Amino acid sequence: MHALRHLFASEAINEGVDVYTLADLLGHEDPAFTLRRYVHRVKGAVEMARKAIGKRYQVAA
Repeated sequence: MHALRHLFASEAINEGVDVYTLADLLGHEDPAFTLRRYVHRVKGAVEMARKAIGKRYQVAA
């Protein structure tokens, strides 16, 4: 059961669910606990962030 809960949390983070919402869904009072417990480095996250930020600048220009 723990593995399923961990998978749910990890997938939610990877799909963009914010940590406050995820903490509520998991019944955690402190979102920092959720971050410490379930958030791990996502492969390619830096490049995804660069692309997302770049898109915003292109729209504004």
